[in-house]
Amino acid sequence: MKIKKQPVISWLLEDDYSPKNPFEITVPNINNMTHVAYLSNGLKFLNRVREDKPDWGLPELLMPSFQKVMEKSAKSFYDIDHQLFQEFSNDEICGILLDKSFGTIIYGFGENTLYVWLFRDVDGYSILYNYFYFTSTPDNVRHLYCWPSLIKDPQLFNQQSTEHEEIYSCVANLLITYLAVKKYAQVETIIVPSNGKLIVEDEIQGYKKKVKVLNESGQEVIIMDSRWFVKIINDNDIFVRGFFRMQRYKNDDGDWAKKLIFVDSFIRHGYHRNAKIEDENTGNPEPENT
Repeated sequence: MKIKKQPVISWLLEDDYSPKNPFEITVPNINNMTHVAYLSNGLKFLNRVREDKPDWGLPELLMPSFQKVMEKSAKSFYDIDHQLFQEFSNDEICGILLDKSFGTIIYGFGENTLYVWLFRDVDGYSILYNYFYFTSTPDNVRHLYCWPSLIKDPQLFNQQSTEHEEIYSCVANLLITYLAVKKYAQVETIIVPSNGKLIVEDEIQGYKKKVKVLNESGQEVIIMDSRWFVKIINDNDIFVRGFFRMQRYKNDDGDWAKKLIFVDSFIRHGYHRNAKIEDENTGNPEPENT
C-alpha cells in the first residue's frame, strides 16, 4: 500500500505551502456548470476554514482490523448518534482520513454541523468531487445539506460506485463510528514517518493478510489499528527523548538497590510487536520490543 503525496494534504498542514501551479487543488472539469460552481464554493469555504488554522492532526489511514472493530460497534453508537455528534461539535473535531472507497476525506465539526469534503487524487492533482454537511437532532435524525443533483452527474459518479443515494449516509456513518471507536475503544496508533515503511499483519477470524505500507506523502501518517488483531514490524529509526528512570544496581555490600539515572536521547532501530490474538493462540507472552 503506497500513500502518495497529495497537494490538498500539504496545503492544509503546511502554513507556507506554495502550490506548483494554481490547479493542483481544484474542482473537476465537467460539463454541468452548476455543479462546478457548487464545488468551487465548497473549495472556497475549505480555504476559509484553513485560514483559521484548525488542528487537523496527521492524516490517518484505517486498517482492516480497525474497520472490523467499527463494524462490530457501529450499532451501539447509532443509539447515541446525537450525543456523539454534540461531543465532537463541542470539541470542534476535524481531521484528514484516507479511505479506500471514498478517497481523501476532509472533515470538521463546527456550530453543531459536520462538514465534509471528498477529494480524489488524479495524477498528482487533488480534485474535490463532493462537498456536503450534516446537522443532528435529539431524536438521532440527521439532516443533509448538499446539491441534490450532484451525485447524479455521470462525470462524477460511475455505475460501479456506491449507490449514489447512500454515499452521504455512508460517509457520515463512517466518520461518526470511526471517531467514536477512536475515542472510546482500545485502539493503537502507529506513526509511519515520511519516506518510511511499515509491515502490518492483520489476522481477523482466521483471515490473515500482510500489508506493506510505504509513506511517500511528505508527511507523517497515522495508521489506525486494533491492538488485538494487528502485528507490526517497524524498521524505521525512532528518536527517543532523554528521560529519568530508576536503575537497579548492586551496592558495596552486594545487595540490590535502585538509583535515579538520566538516559540520554538515542535512536531506536525499529521494533516488532505481535498481535494479542497471536500471543493468546500460541500461549506465549508478547516479546519485548527489539
